[in-house]
Amino acid sequence: VNYIMPPRCSTCSALIDQEQGLCASCFAKLNFIASPYCSCCGFPFEFIIEGQNLCGRCVEKQPSYDLARSLFKFDLESKKIIHSFKYNDRTEHSQMFAKLLVARYKKEIDEVDLIVPVPMHRIKRIFRQYNPAQILAKDISDLLKIPMIPDVLIKTKWTKPQTKLTQYERKKNLSGSLAFNMKRMVKGMKVLLVDDVRTTETTCNSCAKLLKTTGAESVELLTVGMT
Repeated sequence: VNYIMPPRCSTCSALIDQEQGLCASCFAKLNFIASPYCSCCGFPFEFIIEGQNLCGRCVEKQPSYDLARSLFKFDLESKKIIHSFKYNDRTEHSQMFAKLLVARYKKEIDEVDLIVPVPMHRIKRIFRQYNPAQILAKDISDLLKIPMIPDVLIKTKWTKPQTKLTQYERKKNLSGSLAFNMKRMVKGMKVLLVDDVRTTETTCNSCAKLLKTTGAESVELLTVGMT
């Protein structure tokens, strides 16, 4: 099969050695998030300020999660591969994302008890055929040997796509759309929440707040991209 249809780069279609990868040129263009960054939300700093480890946004309002980390900045280069994963059935990218996330942040997420993906409404999943966050969460679970339960959080209401909404509109759009599955238990657990991209963090904060309300000891967040 590889002889007839050889593996190609996910963004530029150049020939590569193995599946689910990028060529060296495209890989080098990705803007990976590196230190220094906010100790809470992982937002990168332009330079080191002695004695400061929180960004202004986290100082002004503490997020609902305890820690958040992302692989790279969501820009024109990373958008291509993330969107092919989210919308174009390139689910094999999840294994590459999971390996990079675990290699980068394993020490910070090593003590979690449970992995939970950000949920997708069942009707939307029928059209999309898969939940990217759940696939990524499963691949991270396999690498860390930590259980992943896909239905801890449930999307109970169909909502508009968040992409083009303002922060206020996102909060209004999500209001009352998430629920905790009472058949599950997170009390006293350290939960790892997984999603593909975070922008205004409205969805991630809502999920983390709900997990905390239902007894989670802590909530850490992993995403592939962040704006």
